[in-house]
Amino acid sequence: MKNYALHIPEGVKDYTGEEAALKGKIQDQVKKVFEGYSYHWVETPTFEYLNVFTTEKAGFQSPSLYKFVNRQGEMLALRSDMTRAIARVIGMQKAESMMPKRYAYMTNSFRYPERYQGKLHEFTQAGVELIGKNSIEADAEVIKLAITALKKVGVTDFTVHIGSSQFLKCTLSDLGLGEAAVEKVYEAIDQKNAVLLKDVLQEAIKDEETLALLLELIECAGHIDLLRSVKKKMNSPQAVKALDEMEQLYELLEDYGVSESILFNFSLLSYGNYYTGMMFQVFTPYIGTAIVEGGRYDHLLEEFGKDLPAVGFGMHMNAILQRLIKQKPLTPLYSKCTLVVANKQTRKICYEVSDHHRESGMVIENSFTDNIEEAKAYAKAVGMGGILHYKDYNKVDVYNLAEGTVQEATINELYRVENERG
Repeated sequence: MKNYALHIPEGVKDYTGEEAALKGKIQDQVKKVFEGYSYHWVETPTFEYLNVFTTEKAGFQSPSLYKFVNRQGEMLALRSDMTRAIARVIGMQKAESMMPKRYAYMTNSFRYPERYQGKLHEFTQAGVELIGKNSIEADAEVIKLAITALKKVGVTDFTVHIGSSQFLKCTLSDLGLGEAAVEKVYEAIDQKNAVLLKDVLQEAIKDEETLALLLELIECAGHIDLLRSVKKKMNSPQAVKALDEMEQLYELLEDYGVSESILFNFSLLSYGNYYTGMMFQVFTPYIGTAIVEGGRYDHLLEEFGKDLPAVGFGMHMNAILQRLIKQKPLTPLYSKCTLVVANKQTRKICYEVSDHHRESGMVIENSFTDNIEEAKAYAKAVGMGGILHYKDYNKVDVYNLAEGTVQEATINELYRVENERG
């Protein structure tokens, strides 16, 4: 019989050592970026009533949720999506307060992936929701925030694909495609099935020039020149309006100084009418899926009793972590750590100075042996940078293990060095 005590289930992962340290570091960096834009933290329960995540507008299908029954016989689910949890929080608030509201989160969610074996079922997401403001300025702010957060953690090679839920929908409708045909188009785009896409569109669109233009739009992404060129060729007032809004969004992102990474992608899809306007995804080399996803969803909160527009995004922190690891080797866990060695006579002053060093930002580890040779062997084995050997009350040997040197210092000299560093 398999000993499950020594295994983990499918779809989860342990984080230890250097990887765990980097994950914690980038999460802290993202938090500071969000706080700098006046987004305030919200924390929701790990599990909720099932229907929080299965409401009509793009609710998750029940098979994708981790479900269970509590002792009262009520159906519950582990949190699958933070946006819906925040919508529930807003719906429970009795009094309308001044808008907009800016919420931020950093939390784990749980979901069975619909496809792609090997994907995580438990994943860390960081994100924001800007509630109560339907404007291009709000859309631009969240995109700028996502870009700033990515750059802060060290992801610099990425592209932001911006689309519109209304453009493709209006264009296909104006061309006379029925609901069934539109669903087939969406299916072909989602599956990246160019043959099926062409077959469906050829059946519905007889004008060769229009067909060629639509296929080109769906199959490529481009810079602002592409959008402006497309706008000149469109006859649908609604489609032109959607493109106008995308152009205004680009101009705001230009003013923010982040337009260099922007591409317009007319094949981004909004399932179940979830997104109501701007949508965006961020892609980076070596990661097969989007590392950030977001957009405008002005009708979701109606399902929770509030008629409020909203825009937001989620960052897939596990994918971002893997991108950073591929981009640069992990920093050895002990490389910035100093080992302190003391005996019974010197341990009090050692502890005092060590606390001072820690407050100044140093990483100090206590040795459990006062034998300097044993301590050196341990420090070298784990890759520490140095040792402070407190030989007597006012004499300390300072070992630089990287350079293989040792110097004697006094307690006052150690304090002075740290004060100069601070």
